[in-house]
Amino acid sequence: MEYLRIDPTDTARWDRVWKLYEESFPLAERRKKDDHLRAHADERFFPLSAWEGEELIGLIFFWEWDSYRYLEYLAVNPELRGQSFGSQMLKYLRDSEHTIILEIDPLSNELSVRRLQFYERAGYTLTPYRFMHLPYRLEAEPQELLILSYPNMITKEQHNDFVRFVNEEVIRYCEGYPFNQAPIS
Repeated sequence: MEYLRIDPTDTARWDRVWKLYEESFPLAERRKKDDHLRAHADERFFPLSAWEGEELIGLIFFWEWDSYRYLEYLAVNPELRGQSFGSQMLKYLRDSEHTIILEIDPLSNELSVRRLQFYERAGYTLTPYRFMHLPYRLEAEPQELLILSYPNMITKEQHNDFVRFVNEEVIRYCEGYPFNQAPIS
């Protein structure tokens, strides 16, 4: 599998990656295209897509700063789910010295429980920390999310570093910035 950072001028690949992004995440959790393009220019943001030849396998968008990686988005082409591509993409992400942090929805239905189990099988640990993620769209509300980390459970200090980064840096690339800022939780 090859990981590519797609240039928006490569419209054939870009359009396929963007379509998967839009189909994989709820509207409130997605950036608008212009906001994504601004984030694309930030050297800490890695919007990668996974390919085998001309076939789009999935996408993995993450942020990297200090000793952390924040997995913001992971999606596998629906036609290829269940073939361990998601696990391979997580392995690619953790092939570094970084502490990896990600968030998932609270465990409110079968899908959210299966998502937690997927990450736990990949070695991620559910932390005792919660976090109110600011909305990416003006019409959306903040969401309380669960935090997972790899290779070990993060400390409260590491959690605070993560929340600070998301609330001060990642949010810059969301609709309505700077009006959507909130205090660190």
